Amino acid sequence: MLTAVEVNKERTWQDAVDDVQLAFNCTVNRVVKASPLELLIGKVARPLSLLALGDQDQDDVDIVGIREQAVNSINANARMDKERFDRGKAKVSKFTVGDFVLIENHERNQTKLDPKFRGPFKIVELLDGDRYL
Repeated sequence: MLTAVEVNKERTWQDAVDDVQLAFNCTVNRVVKASPLELLIGKVARPLSLLALGDQDQDDVDIVGIREQAVNSINANARMDKERFDRGKAKVSKFTVGDFVLIENHERNQTKLDPKFRGPFKIVELLDGDRYL
């Protein structure tokens, strides 16, 4: 979009900022499926260079409906993002009293012949927050 704005010696970036801002405000968002101006004022606003002759009869938008759709789309996208994030998290192993566990040694100051784990340790008590004694 920024490459489409013509900037030459007679027109500086300060002069082109208005066109860039209007283009951003008229661009339909992928998640919300509406432009920021549609959500704000309830009208479909387009830059004059993109306006076709037959588009002027569809300028009014149901602002309450489009805002509800935007909220639903944002919530659905947030749920999908959380699910994708949670898939990458490590699974926490739950242990019970009497289980034997190994604790991983830190790699700092360790040679390749040093043991990778310490233990085995026996779990004698369960504490809050996935901690064990």
